[in-house]
Amino acid sequence: MIRRQLRVLRICWRAAVAADLEYRLQFLSAAALSAFWMVWAVAGASVYFRFAGSVAGWTHGEVLVVIGLFFTLNGLRQTLLQPNLELMSDHVRRGTLDFLLTKPFDAQLLVSLGRVRVTNLLDPALGLVLTTVGVGLAGRGVSPGRLAAFLLLLACAAVLLYALTVLLMAATVVLVAAEDLDRVSFAFVELSRFPVDLYRDPARTLLTVVPVAFLTTYPGAALLGRLDPRLLPVAVLVAAGAVALATAAWRRALRTYAGVGG
Repeated sequence: MIRRQLRVLRICWRAAVAADLEYRLQFLSAAALSAFWMVWAVAGASVYFRFAGSVAGWTHGEVLVVIGLFFTLNGLRQTLLQPNLELMSDHVRRGTLDFLLTKPFDAQLLVSLGRVRVTNLLDPALGLVLTTVGVGLAGRGVSPGRLAAFLLLLACAAVLLYALTVLLMAATVVLVAAEDLDRVSFAFVELSRFPVDLYRDPARTLLTVVPVAFLTTYPGAALLGRLDPRLLPVAVLVAAGAVALATAAWRRALRTYAGVGG
């Protein structure tokens, strides 16, 4: 069953990639824009460290690690999640959701991951490059244990973004006319552009509970060797709980869905 789901996704992705690559100029312009925004972000962050060695306990290199992770996650969001969330309102209004629900595969999986947009694929790569540069500037060695913790937390962060997308899709099914819900997803990621320690309370506590800190701050801290190891199981539980909540919300939304003619 899982193999069939993956085969269907692969077919959908192949078609989407082929369609996007027909507009190569758009791809190149998006790549140039991605590079520009990264340079702009690095330049902006550097201003804070012109007269101080650290801000809220974070050095220049350590902050660049978090900014790099922001670009990585936001690029993944734009590539895998945003295209599907933008289509969700059309699925509900035009009745294509009815069609998808009749197919012999997981509608949640297809609706949430069936479309990809390769024009933003450079963002994750640039983000990882910046993260690597930041680690070097911070003068921190990366041990196998730190790398494993980082990869685990980065996976949890991606799962959190996926869960948020499914929740917003469920809201679209219920509200029908809901549009631009991707702005909620973007705002959630945007708050993780810098370490949450740079915010003052109560904002810092709120961003930990929401949980924005799990997106970039904690993965970056794990890579830099400044993370409390007790947060690792917490991150896994938060990610698993978010997926369970999102799946339950999606199923409940479908029970209230009357179809395009309803």
